[in-house]
Amino acid sequence: MRLQERLAALRLAPDGKPRPDAPFGQGPVAARVLRGTIVGASAAASRLPVTAVGPLTAFGANVEWACRPAKRRQLASNLCHTLGLPPDHQDVRTLVRREVRNEARRSADFLWALAKPEEFLATTEVDGREHIDEALVRGRGVLLVSTHAGGWEVATALAKAIVPVPTTAIVTDDWLAWAVEGLRIRAGLGIMYDSEPASKAARLLRDGEAILVLGDYAKEWMRTYPVRLLDAVAELPAGPVVLARLCGTPLVPFSVLPLAPRRWRVEIEAPLSPPDRDRGAAAEKALLQELADRWTATLRANAEHWAAVYPMTWREAE
Repeated sequence: MRLQERLAALRLAPDGKPRPDAPFGQGPVAARVLRGTIVGASAAASRLPVTAVGPLTAFGANVEWACRPAKRRQLASNLCHTLGLPPDHQDVRTLVRREVRNEARRSADFLWALAKPEEFLATTEVDGREHIDEALVRGRGVLLVSTHAGGWEVATALAKAIVPVPTTAIVTDDWLAWAVEGLRIRAGLGIMYDSEPASKAARLLRDGEAILVLGDYAKEWMRTYPVRLLDAVAELPAGPVVLARLCGTPLVPFSVLPLAPRRWRVEIEAPLSPPDRDRGAAAEKALLQELADRWTATLRANAEHWAAVYPMTWREAE
């Protein structure tokens, strides 16, 4: 019976619940296998000198570029807006290839940071730490918001060192998140799946804690607002600004960007104040536009690091 119980437990996600709707090969069992692979790869990658990592990541990026045309098309459909050019323009294709190469480098640094968090902390610059303290003075927690630019995953270990209150990351409820959940928790992050009720996040904020969320990608079931982003109008998730209004919590934009192999910089921006609770959807949309304006500047300056591999809804700006 004990063996049967162990086998049954393999089919459960980290929260102890099954995921019968998970795609084939991307369920809890696959996540456990992936986690073991990541841990093993981390141990191996951390022993490699920087000079050896470059050629390996370049080879991996070239293979992915050749084998994943759908990913190239998706990146082009989003990254083209950073340049104001059509997706099939040569400059956009060049930008997409650079992002694929940068993704490989981020992955290598992620594996290294997992194995040697002390070295990672020692070689990472942090600019704007005081903005988090400024936001926390209100006593309503802080919403740390970013796009998929750079490598927030690489900087998982930084949350405990930078944020003076407990921090919970809102993550996608899928096999990739299940695979690395234990690693995130070990680094000091709490985990909340985006399939969980928003009331859990509101409770954490009202307790004065921090919520970390990437807000440039909206799933089909998410409420969105149309806002100007880059050269167009994009439908962005309303969740962060709704929480900000209801909980009276400031938004603090941040980004984690590479400086060189195994060297990173965290840029924390000044807080965006939440609207009054009784001002409703119009105030939420206005706050999201302020956030999108900040992101426009960041994405234009770092387009080759934007991992925009997800479908986004775009339309021409008036």
